[in-house]
Amino acid sequence: MELFEGAVKVLKNRFVSGITWEIVLQAPYIAQKAQPGQFVMLSVHTSDVKKYDPLNRRPFAVADSCENEGWISVYYDVVGRGTRLLTHLKEGEFIKILGPLGEGIFPIREDKKALVVAGGIGASGVSLLVKKLLEKNIPTVVLYGARNKEYLSMFQWYEKARQKGAKVYYYTDDGSFGIKGFPVQDLDKYIDDPQRWVIYACGPKPLLRFLKNYSYQRKVETYLSLDRRMACGWGVCLGCVVKTQKGFERVCKEGPVFEAQRLVDF
Repeated sequence: MELFEGAVKVLKNRFVSGITWEIVLQAPYIAQKAQPGQFVMLSVHTSDVKKYDPLNRRPFAVADSCENEGWISVYYDVVGRGTRLLTHLKEGEFIKILGPLGEGIFPIREDKKALVVAGGIGASGVSLLVKKLLEKNIPTVVLYGARNKEYLSMFQWYEKARQKGAKVYYYTDDGSFGIKGFPVQDLDKYIDDPQRWVIYACGPKPLLRFLKNYSYQRKVETYLSLDRRMACGWGVCLGCVVKTQKGFERVCKEGPVFEAQRLVDF
């Protein structure tokens, strides 16, 4: 797949909740081509300003898209200087983008039910997948967990998914909303027959590590979207490698989605 690299228009950049913002960009090519699990690299400066500090672009999942209107949506947590600079972008300004990136995407199994596990900002890593699953009328259960109610930043998005047929259950560490605990605590409630289900997940490493072990124990097909620090985003710098059964593979290139049992020492 060819990549788009250039400046795109900011349609919206808003605070959502907790530490999360959403930026919507006019990016017709990416909106048309992006597959569930893929991501983009965003500059943190407007395209008309020659600033090189911070130098590198930041990777963000394509959370949603509209082919007809040509926009993509990205949710991002403000955790450092780069993402703080992103919050300064205003509607109508332009930002440099590269994408869609990542050859490892979520495979859609039309012969199985889907269990989607989302942890924190990882909810944006599986949201486009949920949209595609519902478009194909695949029975979909979503377990969405976060630190507390405020950190369920994609709550409104997933409520719309619920209205379209997904069964969505919310979990918070402190019990401030939904079920108290972690989204992986109730897996056996849904995985009655491992051969009839496929698990998709994105979230913090402990959650993904748990699912890797669970998939081995229950013999259920499982795909994990990994999050790594990236400098280039297309496989040149080798800064995001992960050990797999094939050796060391790049999260930005062969990933970010990997079949769970393909990962080694994870």
